[in-house]
Amino acid sequence: MDVYVDLLFLVNFVLNLWILWATASLSGTPVKRSRLFWSSTCGALYAFGLLTPWGSVFAHPASKLVLALTMIRLAFNPSKRRQVLQLLGLFLLICFATAGAVLGVYVCLVDKSPGGALLAWGDLPLWVLGLSIIMLAVSGRRWLGNLENRFVRVANEAHLSVTIGDLIFELQALVDSGNQLVEPLTGRAVVVVATAAISHLLPKEIVSLTQTNPIWSAQIDKLAASDWVQRIRFVPFQAVANSGGVLLGIRTDYLEIRCQEEVRQVEGVTIALSPAGLGENNQYQALVPPRLLPAARSGKAV
Repeated sequence: MDVYVDLLFLVNFVLNLWILWATASLSGTPVKRSRLFWSSTCGALYAFGLLTPWGSVFAHPASKLVLALTMIRLAFNPSKRRQVLQLLGLFLLICFATAGAVLGVYVCLVDKSPGGALLAWGDLPLWVLGLSIIMLAVSGRRWLGNLENRFVRVANEAHLSVTIGDLIFELQALVDSGNQLVEPLTGRAVVVVATAAISHLLPKEIVSLTQTNPIWSAQIDKLAASDWVQRIRFVPFQAVANSGGVLLGIRTDYLEIRCQEEVRQVEGVTIALSPAGLGENNQYQALVPPRLLPAARSGKAV
C-alpha cells in the first residue's frame, strides 16, 4: 500500500484539531490557538510511528492513552486531576464519534466492499473528512450539548456577578442545559437574563427595545443614540418567551460565576434580555448554560 506522507500528516492534523476544538467547546475550557496547533501537530507526528519497525508499540492502547494525555496537557494544561479526567473522557468520546463518522461515510460513499473497512488514514479522501466533520458539527451539536451535564459538574443554581463598564450587579441564575443560545458572529455561549431583573439599571432606550416585538421594527436611531451601541448584539432564539425571534443582547466586560463553592471568571459574555420571566414562578433572574460553569480556569467566553 502506498502512503502519502503529506496527506497522512494533513488528515491527522485536521482530525486532531477538530477533536481538540470540540473538547474545548463542550467542556468550556479556554484554549489558545497556538496550543491547539502544537497539540494537533504532536498527534499528527505520532501517526508516523505506526509506519516504523516499532509500529506495534505505537499501536498499543496504552501508548495511545499516553498520547491522548500528552495532547490534553499541550492543549489545555489542566491543573487538577478531576479536570484531566473530564477532558480525557470528552476527548476519547469525540475521538470515537469522529472515527465512526469518517468510517461510515467512507464505506457508504467510497468503498462499499468488505475491505473498505480496512481504511488507512493515508488513503482517506479529504472530502470524506470534511463531510464527516460537517455531519458531526451539525447533527451532533444538540446531542453533545445534552451531554454537558454528564461531564461538567452541574448544580441547580449559580450566582452571577456582571460587570458592564462602571455598572456591577448580581443575579441568581438557574443552570439550564436547554440554553443552547449562542452569539451568531462568534459562536460564544449566551446567558439569558430577565429584563425585569435589571431594567432599573439599564438606559431607557435599551429597555424599550426589549419590549418591541419583533425587535427589528424598533427605530435603529435609538441604538445609534445610545452610548451602549458597541455592546449591542442580536441573539436568535426558538424557545425563550415565544416560538422564535430575536433577543436583544448586551456584551459584558466581565462575568463571575459562583457554583458549588467554585468560581469562574469570564470576559466578553453576552447577556440576552428576555421579556418573559425565568423558571417556575419567575424565581430566577438568569439562565446560565453548563459550559460556562466553573469547570475550567478563567478565560474568555466560549
